[in-house]
Amino acid sequence: MFKNLTLTFFACIFVCNWIFAQETWSLEKCVRYSLDNNISIKRAQLNVDDSRLVKSGNKMSRLPSLNGSVGASYRFGRTIDPVTNDFNNLSFGTNSLSLNTGVNIYNGNRINSQIKQAGFNIQAAMNDLAQVKSDINLSIASSYLNVLFAEEQLDAAIKRKELTESQLDQVEKLIRAGARPQNDKLEILATIARNEQAIIGQENAVETGLLNLKNLLQLDPSTNIILEKPNSIVISAEDNPDILSLNELYKTSLSNQAFVKADEYRVKSAELGKDIARSGLLPQISAFAGLSTNYSTNGRQVDGFQQGIYSREFIFPDNPSSVINVGEVVDFPILLDAPYGKQLKENFGQNIGLSLNIPIYNNHQNIVNLDRAELNILNNQYTAEINKQNLKNDIQTALSNARTAKRTLAASNRTVEASLAAFQNSEKQFQLGTINTFEYATAKNNLDQAEVDLIIAKYDYIFKLKVLDFYQGKELELK
Repeated sequence: MFKNLTLTFFACIFVCNWIFAQETWSLEKCVRYSLDNNISIKRAQLNVDDSRLVKSGNKMSRLPSLNGSVGASYRFGRTIDPVTNDFNNLSFGTNSLSLNTGVNIYNGNRINSQIKQAGFNIQAAMNDLAQVKSDINLSIASSYLNVLFAEEQLDAAIKRKELTESQLDQVEKLIRAGARPQNDKLEILATIARNEQAIIGQENAVETGLLNLKNLLQLDPSTNIILEKPNSIVISAEDNPDILSLNELYKTSLSNQAFVKADEYRVKSAELGKDIARSGLLPQISAFAGLSTNYSTNGRQVDGFQQGIYSREFIFPDNPSSVINVGEVVDFPILLDAPYGKQLKENFGQNIGLSLNIPIYNNHQNIVNLDRAELNILNNQYTAEINKQNLKNDIQTALSNARTAKRTLAASNRTVEASLAAFQNSEKQFQLGTINTFEYATAKNNLDQAEVDLIIAKYDYIFKLKVLDFYQGKELELK
């Protein structure tokens, strides 16, 4: 007995821990979580960040450039010393240092156009991000409703099985009383087996729906979650698709659908692309300045003088064979290796100037770039128009689907009412023995199917209404 109590105790602890480990998720919580964790949203955010970096880079291009360089070389054979400008047949090393700056003064307004274009690209990327968020939210709402739909069907299948099992008790009593044949029990048992199959199928539908939802939320498939079930999903009379106008709904959607705004900004960006291409046909003016110095291992400096005999030869034109050597005392300079720092100081130079670049001919590339920019404008304009047309068609389809779903739901309610009345009547007749098991089972199956169709019609209508809310820019929630 003690062993049984121990096992029961630990079993209770396990069940409690499993229950508490599960989280309850509302539709609003799912939406909030997806905004922070969905990879598609994060990738769209990267596009926004990249566009902002491009704009920052374009702004920085207004500033002067500054470049430094250091060079070292070793020369041999006959060459010119870049420091002394003397011809040398000796091996020597050189070192050069320079610092250069430049700034663009005029380039056909290219930089300003690039900055404005980057701003439009940022707006387009931000609206792309908003559209991704809206699309994912709609997908989450659809997946969430699918799970609730599967769970409601599962509950209905369980209730049908319980009802059939209760009918089995009644049939057994009637069989013992001799009022019903033994075959009626077999029919009921077959119905119970079919009910069990339906339960298994709906359990799989619930699990599949949860996996799809967890995938949208970027949750690990092993994560246990429980969806919050509204006490009842009320379909408000205000949510009537019959009172909605296609034109009004389309007009509203144009103002709240982010991709429409994104297309508008892309057209503006393309128009600035034409200005940027046109700047390639205009002259460019820039200013530049620089500092430079160098060092050579052949560099020398005078370190005093010393006297010596300087001899020269004189040749007489009338008598070339007569040569006279004449020597004189002169001061010869004493040359030493010039120090590194001294050479850099003495060879220090500066430059400053203006540069005018006039495009004359560059293989027709500037004209081609301008033509391509004009085509890009048309392409973005056509894309925007196509997207608007597709939007209007989608709204028309959504509106038609919602109206059809409304009528289907109303018809399903009438079918359930009629099937319930027919089943109740058949149940009384079956208990009285006036109809057989087949007729009774047929009435029950008709009721079961009507209830399933009603659940399908209800959730289909709810989702169709959520699609209309999406096009109206309303927040997706379950009331």
